[in-house]
Amino acid sequence: MSASSRDIYGRNAKVQPQQEDAAEEKGKSEEGGIRINGFAQVVAMLEAADPQFRESLLRRLAARDPRLVRSLRKDLEG
Repeated sequence: MSASSRDIYGRNAKVQPQQEDAAEEKGKSEEGGIRINGFAQVVAMLEAADPQFRESLLRRLAARDPRLVRSLRKDLEG
């Protein structure tokens, strides 16, 4: 069962295809990318990225949220 077919209490929700399409569109950024929603998704993306690109992203993110970057680096190392 997909996540979109369950509500926050784990019960089955009636989701129409139009609602799923709208939710998917809502997740896309204005630049045409796909919104990353979740710490684990970010860690997985960073693990898959080439080391130079990963460090570039982490440096830019550190300027905005140093605590988040410390947490990401900890998860990437461990």
